[in-house]
Amino acid sequence: MGRQYFMVFMVLLVAVALTGSVSAADTNCEVGVDVKYEYADDNSRINPDINYITDSNGTKINFTKTFDPAANITKLIFNYQNITNTTKFKIKVTAPGYRDLLHEFTISTNPLNPLDTKYYAKLQLRMNATDAYKLGREITKKADQILNFSSGNVLVITTAGIVKYRNDTSEDVIEGILNQAGGRVTYGKGNLLVIRKSPVDPLDTFFIIQRGATLLGVYFKNASTSPVVIKTVNGKAVYTIDLTKNMTEANWNLLVSKYGNHAFPVASLANAWVQGAPSDLLRAAAFHGHMCLGTISGYAMSLTLLKYYPPVMDFTNPGSPGEITSYVTVGVPGDSDDDSLLMFLDTTPGKGGSYSGFNTTATGADTNLVGFIRWNPNTLKGDLIVMKFDKEALRRQFQQQTGKNTELEFNAWLIAKLKQDPTSLITIVRELKDLNVTHYYYLLGTENPVNATDKVNNITYQIPAQIAHGLDMAYIDSLGLSNATRENNTLSWGNLTYNQIKQIGIDAANLAKQLFLTEKGINLEKDDRDLVVLTSAGYSRVNGQDMSAAWDGVFDVLGSRLSRATLLPVHRPLWKPLWFTFALRGYDGMTMDAVYIYYDPTTGQLVASNASDGKFVNDIGPRTLNSTQLSNKISKVFAKDGWFNIQSIANAWRNDPPYDQVLTFLFHDHACPGVSPGYLITEYIFNNYPLKEDENYIYLGNTIYCKDDAIVYRLGVSPGQGTYFNLRVPGTENDPENEYAYGGNIEGILVIWDNKNKVGRAVVIDFKWPQFDTSDCATNDAKREKQIAGFISLYKGEIPSYMTAPPVVTYDAERLITESELQMILSGANGQNPIAYVKGIPANRTLADLIPVNNGGSQNGNQGGVPGGVPGGVPGGVPSGSADGISGGHAGYSPGVDTAASPAEVGAASSVSEEPASTPSKAYEVKNVTSGSSGGDSSWYVYGIVGVLVAAGLVAFGFLRGGAGK
Repeated sequence: MGRQYFMVFMVLLVAVALTGSVSAADTNCEVGVDVKYEYADDNSRINPDINYITDSNGTKINFTKTFDPAANITKLIFNYQNITNTTKFKIKVTAPGYRDLLHEFTISTNPLNPLDTKYYAKLQLRMNATDAYKLGREITKKADQILNFSSGNVLVITTAGIVKYRNDTSEDVIEGILNQAGGRVTYGKGNLLVIRKSPVDPLDTFFIIQRGATLLGVYFKNASTSPVVIKTVNGKAVYTIDLTKNMTEANWNLLVSKYGNHAFPVASLANAWVQGAPSDLLRAAAFHGHMCLGTISGYAMSLTLLKYYPPVMDFTNPGSPGEITSYVTVGVPGDSDDDSLLMFLDTTPGKGGSYSGFNTTATGADTNLVGFIRWNPNTLKGDLIVMKFDKEALRRQFQQQTGKNTELEFNAWLIAKLKQDPTSLITIVRELKDLNVTHYYYLLGTENPVNATDKVNNITYQIPAQIAHGLDMAYIDSLGLSNATRENNTLSWGNLTYNQIKQIGIDAANLAKQLFLTEKGINLEKDDRDLVVLTSAGYSRVNGQDMSAAWDGVFDVLGSRLSRATLLPVHRPLWKPLWFTFALRGYDGMTMDAVYIYYDPTTGQLVASNASDGKFVNDIGPRTLNSTQLSNKISKVFAKDGWFNIQSIANAWRNDPPYDQVLTFLFHDHACPGVSPGYLITEYIFNNYPLKEDENYIYLGNTIYCKDDAIVYRLGVSPGQGTYFNLRVPGTENDPENEYAYGGNIEGILVIWDNKNKVGRAVVIDFKWPQFDTSDCATNDAKREKQIAGFISLYKGEIPSYMTAPPVVTYDAERLITESELQMILSGANGQNPIAYVKGIPANRTLADLIPVNNGGSQNGNQGGVPGGVPGGVPGGVPSGSADGISGGHAGYSPGVDTAASPAEVGAASSVSEEPASTPSKAYEVKNVTSGSSGGDSSWYVYGIVGVLVAAGLVAFGFLRGGAGK
């Protein structure tokens, strides 16, 4: 017995000695985290993400994370020096749709086993949903109760996304809708459509169910959780309304009375969905605001262009390395087709002026005409193809064949023809070749002189700065250019099923998981907020087929999707290859390990690209960008398509930009410093020129670069709506007249147009760039990355430490204008300078000078859209002007009117750090504001979430029995 006691004593002595020696150095720590959600079904659906662990000094601690299935708990393992039972740590847990949880805890040894030198804790945490997520869940639940989703096919149309809900973007509403719908609604199925709206627009959502030939809708207006009552029958409220294309005139009038400006957008999108319109066409129509002849024709134009004049060379027009295009589109804004072209050809106005357009009807053009320039920058020659859709001829043909005349039935007929032969919807009116560099810059304009070199003949042409002339048909016809020769390519239509395309996404995600595990020993976990998937799926087509179903495959494996900002569809032209990039943000916040996988349509196989050293996982973060040698090496991995797009967006995402900023990067097709001023300019507009009832924004860009894409996307304007125009004007840089933005740029002319009184305000916008210290950057890519990060900080209300001068947004002039003066501005002031024209309008006008009064009332009280819209309507169809004018509007809505939810309860055993709500001031200057009232701020709130810490010994810490996990 004495020997046994002696042995026990020696073991304990050694244990104590070991414990003491380890605590002086690194000590192993193991923390179990059990997270429960406010919505119980999310417990099995959402994997929480451990954002970080810090000590009491705020120092981040590196840890490994594993999931123990035996205990159904997440285990965090880390080392820490000089730990005691009173050492305090903080853990941050995040989950999509839930408020961030910041929880403080302590850690202790196992009192039942003195030989165990580890420190343990078990955290039982409860996360509370965001208000926006609750809204999405609640309205979907109520819609399901009314419509019975299981009885038919479901479509959701919503304005949620960048629309503000309680001072923040509303993507969590989408997240709530998707989770509550339980897989019946997904991005990849094409039955979730987001109508593009500005942050100050109302948050409206529509649920539609198709049962055979019936189509019923339920409407939740302006963030309400109560559906709109359509009528009352025997004292009982009815919430559904018929949306079928052959509805009666009485039903149409009822629809308009209840759905207002949403009547045609919702009905047109729903009926196109029923007709089997491709998902990418539905999304393009949602971007435009509705489905119509113009959006369908723009799609047909894109396909016709590929059939007869396919792309031959990508070029820069000119601009940064990211401003790459295969065509320049020259349009006449106002007839819907332009918006489809932006989406399908990726000819957005901010991409080096890939879209150029203002009112050139005086030259013989029309709003249904579009010119396409296929340019060769080496020879300085190009083809000019002009197409149109003949509205009247198509409508006559439709009526003769069907005997019908409503707009919704017209759309159905057009979609059927589109599937059979898209070229039948289009007329090619000019097919010209040998457009030269002088012609090119005459049409498109240039703000500065250009030296253009014919690389074949080694001749350099000096092109003076000159104003754009747009689609000047009289000039084009005067050139005497020869006819171009068509190719005759076959337009293929793939026949893969939804499940087959979804499987491509599943296989890509599993291949990425395999490569990360093999090369890095990293197991990519589902719902990891440090993992982002960028893809061309949803834009690029394979054998003519939309590939957006692949999004659902990626989501099934990795939990990545757009509403979480972890699956990012990058805007590409529809002929580019299908690829996926899986990028993992490292613990250091700088590393972005990435795997690039592309789809080979010939073999039907996925191919992973490797670097010259054989590695498939390669860092595309700032360290790589700051080394020419590394960047050149790694960029070859992405040679198939998209290197600049991928690395710029991935590194911008690494800095956690707001959701609306992410969407703008995606629309622009890459991140760059140039797109960022658009965020600041639009925020300035919302704050200083908020819209009143019957008003809308119109914007004419004059200094055209990347920021125009942000203005289009956030301001809710577009060429197809007739609310965005651009016209290059020389001399807009270094504006010497504005003392507040001395040395800045005149960016363009904002018009706040009053549709009722037919008057407006024209505001010349100035922007002065911030200055960033990039002296520590060795490459241009690294400089761009640092500048983008600085702009992201500014947009979040932070001041970058390396900013040496702030940006300035202000105005140079403001004038009240008449309708004829608006038309003069939008048509380029008869070839003169529209900025000078605005400044030449008398500054001392008043509204009383412009609005004639008759017996105390306005003589201009008729309703309408932008000039060119036609009042009136078609029974059972759409008001005939809305296809060409504005859809939707701001009319008196105030987003987020529901009563605020009660704060979460705090348990007695909790130790919670809650960051206070605040309204940070903008980190840029706003000068010279004298008109308009203050708009809503863009403050945001960080909520601490209640968690309960259960600290116990080995017995209570049950997951130890489950072993070490994976």
